[in-house]
Amino acid sequence: MSRTAEYDVIIAGGGPAGATAGYMLGTAGLTVLIIDKSVFPREKLCGGLITHKTVRLLERVFGESALSLKNKGIIIHESDGYEVRTRSSAIVRGKGASPFFFLDRSGYDHYLLEKARMAGADVIAGDGIRYLDVLKSEVTTVSGRRFSAGFIIGADGVNSRIRRSFATDLFGRHDWSGSLAAAFEIFPERNAVKKQLDHPVLYYGFVDWGYGWVFPVGDRLRVGMCALKKKNRKKVITAFRDFLSVMDIKGAHEEKMRGYVLPYGCFLPSPVFRNVLLVGDAAGFADPLLGEGIFYAQRSAELASQAILGAKQENMGISQRATDDIQKLTAAHYMRSLQKDIMPELVYAGKIQDTIFSCLKRFDYLPLRILMNMFGDMPIEAVHGIRSYRWMRKK
Repeated sequence: MSRTAEYDVIIAGGGPAGATAGYMLGTAGLTVLIIDKSVFPREKLCGGLITHKTVRLLERVFGESALSLKNKGIIIHESDGYEVRTRSSAIVRGKGASPFFFLDRSGYDHYLLEKARMAGADVIAGDGIRYLDVLKSEVTTVSGRRFSAGFIIGADGVNSRIRRSFATDLFGRHDWSGSLAAAFEIFPERNAVKKQLDHPVLYYGFVDWGYGWVFPVGDRLRVGMCALKKKNRKKVITAFRDFLSVMDIKGAHEEKMRGYVLPYGCFLPSPVFRNVLLVGDAAGFADPLLGEGIFYAQRSAELASQAILGAKQENMGISQRATDDIQKLTAAHYMRSLQKDIMPELVYAGKIQDTIFSCLKRFDYLPLRILMNMFGDMPIEAVHGIRSYRWMRKK
């Protein structure tokens, strides 16, 4: 029988959340192992849009700026303009104080994972986690390798193997699947549409409890739709085909359609059990209004890493034999940070989501048009993290 290798921290998932945690913990001198079922660079379905708050995190954690990522070909388009529309008319058009940035998502994920590797994290790619033994704090990979650690971070996405090792209601949520959204995307060439776009456009009214989007990305468009599955009377894919027809995208029926699932209001109130911390999509941390997940993935990973490092700063030490006291201290630190930083934003974004989709559609979104004109740039500043979703207060 093979010997179990020991680490301070094992991270399931090498995407932006896992790479952020791996980079921070590795830089601090902890022994870290990142395990991902995919080989990087990998294809990742995602709107690929990041906002001001994500850029600030990249500067704070990685020392990267929007300019440095543009020079590396990772940010491939930016726009300070935006547009929100219904099927038949514009709700609002405008420009914000901060631009939206569009990523080469495959390159972004690969670059951040390499940053974590250079910070000292060991990386196993192409061999996912098959089993988690919570009592032994040990994971077994698909190929049969075993590793143990003082802490385990579940950063392995919406279908997290780490989260599925427990009953979902152990983390305080009984209806996980009920708040998942189905999403579909195609990537046509930019000249496939008559109207050339250089800014993101959101479309409401094509689907219940969801929206469509058209994002310019290099020489292509990212055209997609997401919606809560349980709230839609017709299939989301049917609504998406209707959306593509109205968009009049040349050759849209010939484009390869890709589908995926994302959290859309199903975040876990208590994403910690013993020494297991869930981050990102694994914990449902995505904006329930717009579905933005990259920022919340990286921010929750930052907070989880700070919580783990807090035990070291308390001179309690972190080892493979992490004590109950260290686990409780770390869990409490992580929960306090989430309750202060992330969860209020998700709660209030969810309230806005409920208002938009349960009330405004009845009036062809006219109240939304009035509210957007009344509040001016404040809703866009909330998307960028300059303001809070809670009453649009300045941060």
